[in-house]
Amino acid sequence: MPAPAALLVLALGAGAAGAQVPGTLQQFGAPVYPAYEGWYENADGSITLLAGYFNANTEEVVDVPVGANNMIEPGPADQGQPTRFAPGRAWGVFTIRIPGDDPDRRVVWHLTANGETVSVPMHLDPQWIIEPLVDAANGNKPPVVRFAPDGEGFTGPPIGIARELAAAVEVPLELAVWTSDEKPTDNLEAASRRPRPALILRWHLLRGPGDVEFSTPVQEFADSSDQNPTTTATFSAPGEYVLRAEALDETGVGGSGFQCCWTSALVAVRVSE
Repeated sequence: MPAPAALLVLALGAGAAGAQVPGTLQQFGAPVYPAYEGWYENADGSITLLAGYFNANTEEVVDVPVGANNMIEPGPADQGQPTRFAPGRAWGVFTIRIPGDDPDRRVVWHLTANGETVSVPMHLDPQWIIEPLVDAANGNKPPVVRFAPDGEGFTGPPIGIARELAAAVEVPLELAVWTSDEKPTDNLEAASRRPRPALILRWHLLRGPGDVEFSTPVQEFADSSDQNPTTTATFSAPGEYVLRAEALDETGVGGSGFQCCWTSALVAVRVSE
């Protein structure tokens, strides 16, 4: 008997350090699994829930518009979740902020792709507490991302829209990022669990009615200080898009499953004819 989807989802989010993925992959036709990464408390007492996904297709990019097949409850169906799902695991692609006055509060993300509905409950179980803004073991922090030389710095999970831009169909839009990453001084062995570039900048499409082609979707740097990677984004259709800039330090994607230390910042682009 096939394993219930809900069990697969629970396996996906089974502890930030031990997140797993379904063992069966296929090129096309597989479902997309929402993934709950964990939660953390903000300075004002509110709670931030961090979520990502796993697209079990190795070739198929899946689009699921917000609606009956891609909704969050309670509250509005649209709470910033992705509608474009690239193959593979995407860590911590959006956040939901909730009041911190109810430890029993649950938020559920329902996602139907290729005919299979999968739901993931996001809860406040203390075992799911994460520390995406600083690694308590060594003081490591996520890279800083700015969209202007002296602009606001963003670190950690994506909170709201960091930058708004306008573009036209089939006209390349330049995207510039100023990023840097300070290395921890304590417990350096834990800071670099596997040899990786000092800093990586990646671009992703989170939402949009068409395709986006990045001229340089991934850039790697041996020196993590004061880098200014640029790329261009070319949009295939008019509409509202959300791009995700992701900066990784040596801990890699998802902090190698430990949820620290990387930064995602969202860029909204209005594309006209």
